[in-house]
Amino acid sequence: MEISERERLVQVEDRAKSNTKRLDEHDEQIKELNNVYLALTKVDDKVTNVEKDVSEIKEDLKDIKDKPSKNWDKIVTTIIGTVVGAIAGGIIGLIIK
Repeated sequence: MEISERERLVQVEDRAKSNTKRLDEHDEQIKELNNVYLALTKVDDKVTNVEKDVSEIKEDLKDIKDKPSKNWDKIVTTIIGTVVGAIAGGIIGLIIK
């Protein structure tokens, strides 16, 4: 039982239509994937910028937290310097008399 040339031609045409439809669907999927890729690239750029901003905020916050202790260190240094100066002045005063 041989398939006639006409039947074979119909089968080939049907297969060609099916393949064309599948290729069109794949083209559309590739376009959508490309759009998703572009969107992800933009999101990645924004995330990178947010990471930089967060790092800067953390640095600033650390500086703010450290500032009171720096002020306290200055106060303690000033008090110690004053006390040592007063003692030294007193000793020098006793020696000179």
